[in-house]
Amino acid sequence: MTGLSVRSLLGFNANEIAFILNSCFEGYVLPVQFTAQAVNSRFRAEHLDAAASVVYSKNDLPQGIILVARRGRHSRVAAMGVVIEARGQGLGRLMLIEALGAARNRGDIDMKLEVIEQNTRALGLYQSLGFEITRRLVGYQRSAMIGQLEDLTEIDALEFSRVAACEGETDLPWQLMPENFAGQSAQSFQLEDKAFALVSVTGSGFFLFAIVVRGAFRRQGYGRRLLGGLTQKFEGTECRIVQVVPENLAPGFFSSLGFKVLDLTQFEMKHTLLTL
Repeated sequence: MTGLSVRSLLGFNANEIAFILNSCFEGYVLPVQFTAQAVNSRFRAEHLDAAASVVYSKNDLPQGIILVARRGRHSRVAAMGVVIEARGQGLGRLMLIEALGAARNRGDIDMKLEVIEQNTRALGLYQSLGFEITRRLVGYQRSAMIGQLEDLTEIDALEFSRVAACEGETDLPWQLMPENFAGQSAQSFQLEDKAFALVSVTGSGFFLFAIVVRGAFRRQGYGRRLLGGLTQKFEGTECRIVQVVPENLAPGFFSSLGFKVLDLTQFEMKHTLLTL
């Protein structure tokens, strides 16, 4: 495409960013709706870099946007979209090529992203530019059911992130890293200082962002009890887990509690920029 101008997100407010994102994700394979509050929450939790994230415009009209998150010398494409009128003209490829070039210039080690597995067109684009699939990510859903009374204590999200850093799994996707949890607009609960959960309440139920059981108390029923207590606390409503969970991370635990794998899945992908 010709005649494009490029601006970093430093010059935009949250409402403007949300409007551009909604324009660029119109008709996306997974319906999404961005708000200013959601934009601010993602910037805080995912370490989005406003200077590295850019909007591409033509005649002052946004054509595409790419959000780049950064932690240390690692980058992630947190979102990328193109308005319907500009699709199929190479803008997505251009945005990725320039984002990879900027990451190399910063000295980044790698750049990651996630793509809906069923979005074969986007998957092909990423693979053509050198991104490789590292693993499949799944989500879960459980219908409303009866919970059980447990003595749950609400804790600060920062405390949850510290527990996750010490007691959680390693080599997790970007959105399940302990660094992500401290900035979440969510509630955290603990059961007897042994099991911990981070959740967000919705109109129809609650999202489970993460659950951690201290190593010394695993396979003793504390995770099951914690989820039962949360189900009771939120009046037996449905529970959803977004598609950021590695498919081999405790699938038996979730299935035993009545969770079903969501139809849409994701691939985590990585482009290695520097070999150490």
